[in-house]
Amino acid sequence: MKYEVTVQGKKYEVDVREISPKVFEVQVNGKKAVIEVEKKFEFAEFQKAAITERRFQEARKEERPKAEGRAITAPMAGVVTKILKKVGDRVKAGETVLIIEAMKMENPISSPEDGEITEIVVKEGDKVGSGDVLVYLK
Repeated sequence: MKYEVTVQGKKYEVDVREISPKVFEVQVNGKKAVIEVEKKFEFAEFQKAAITERRFQEARKEERPKAEGRAITAPMAGVVTKILKKVGDRVKAGETVLIIEAMKMENPISSPEDGEITEIVVKEGDKVGSGDVLVYLK
């Protein structure tokens, strides 16, 4: 969808394409960027959402044992399309562990070091944000 945006009196043509409900590809003057947006809440809504999220996070912590080792995180927002390894697999530095699709491109996510996969936090089809933990290595 195309928009015209005015910043400090200068007009820009902006093309916006939704990748997922919170992730958008934005193109301004031929330059592309992927952005993540968060909904702003009214204070009462924010308090309710924060309490609900806290309870959800606490429940997730209780149902999962604490992971050991180094976290491999998502370098960008996208969708996990393929998981190539399983818990217990040994991997070498640079070896692809999973694939994230962002902006219709498949991005291999590699192990930063040699190790053993102790936990896979995501599953195929999950939407992830930049910095989200994907896998733990030891």
